[in-house]
Amino acid sequence: MVTVRKINRTGGGPLVSVITVVLNGEQTIERTIRSVLDQSYTHLEYIVVDGGSTDKTLEIIRKFERTNRGRLRFISEPDEGISDAWNKGIRMASGELIGLINADDWYEKDAIAKIVSCKTDNHTIVCGNVKLWNSSYRYNVKRSSLTRIESKMTIWHPGMFCPREVYKQVGLYDSHLKILMDYDFVVRCYLRDVSFRFIDEEIANMKFGGVSNRLISKSMSEALSVKNKYFGVKIRHFCEYAFYQAYFHAVIILKKVIYERVSAC
Repeated sequence: MVTVRKINRTGGGPLVSVITVVLNGEQTIERTIRSVLDQSYTHLEYIVVDGGSTDKTLEIIRKFERTNRGRLRFISEPDEGISDAWNKGIRMASGELIGLINADDWYEKDAIAKIVSCKTDNHTIVCGNVKLWNSSYRYNVKRSSLTRIESKMTIWHPGMFCPREVYKQVGLYDSHLKILMDYDFVVRCYLRDVSFRFIDEEIANMKFGGVSNRLISKSMSEALSVKNKYFGVKIRHFCEYAFYQAYFHAVIILKKVIYERVSAC
């Protein structure tokens, strides 16, 4: 476990920018916002990028914006998907370090303090652990690594904080990708020899069943495209595509059956 040094949690450290993208997220957006604004590390700015919600999402955002002026900013306009929205937020951000937490996810109380305490320079991405919730009371801890990055996405992006200098060096997210834009970005960083630091601390929470789970076939197709683009067209990539298609579909079906039975008990 990486030792987390004590820091001044009320300011004095680097400015951290946190970005949330949302579209019609009235059921979960308040928890996400609170998890950011209630951080023990307070030298941060919070940017919410709304894609033109038609439910009560904007009403909730405005409620927090009124009481957190100077800390929370938001825009609401149509976008071309998550990657486009992330890029808008990154362009608005002024922090040295940037975190992305989507509207279904939320941070641990000391998440940003732990990340900042392990920040070494403006060219190293810091990644912490993510709790993947299978239900309202069960989760698995997911740890990021680069061990198998040439085969699949092995970085859990809610726990990843990237220096703005790295975005300047590598570029932003590919807006042509709708699901695995984070995999594409991490691979570009990996191939450009960007440093990663992995800390064994719980940073963020996410619910099982995100975009990549709901659109598993599209997700696997984008993964294949990324691997062929950056590592060359290989038979292995197509074998992995077939394997992961079958594997993830089986896992999703099995978990759904298990959770439905548990809920019925």
